[in-house]
Amino acid sequence: MLKNICNSNNWKFTYARKDFQNLYDDEVLSASTPYIFLDPVIITENFDEFNNVESTNFSGAFMMLLSSDIDEEDYEYRYQTYIKPILNSNLSMMKNEITCNGNYSIDNWRLTEVINAFDFNADGVIVNYSING
Repeated sequence: MLKNICNSNNWKFTYARKDFQNLYDDEVLSASTPYIFLDPVIITENFDEFNNVESTNFSGAFMMLLSSDIDEEDYEYRYQTYIKPILNSNLSMMKNEITCNGNYSIDNWRLTEVINAFDFNADGVIVNYSING
């Protein structure tokens, strides 16, 4: 689901364990293109008394980052330039696309700001999510 959202918006998508995400290598980094790094998804199925699946929960975490420069200004500059656009635009669009078809609902959506992530230096947010389908 997240990969489809990334593809439809021309965002970069990587699905990998945390220890492999830092190995990401894109020769042409774009400051305006969000990079999504999805950790392995935890899938939990809930059953009724007849052992039928009633619902499926998808949970885990992903990072949405924009390429930045380690030498850039203070936190306020980074927040205004990288983090705020992700919060106000990209994540809102993502939440709408997850819930718009009626098959999924978001139970939990927790954000943590990130500065200077990875070797290529990126700023953005970590999203811890729980989505029911």
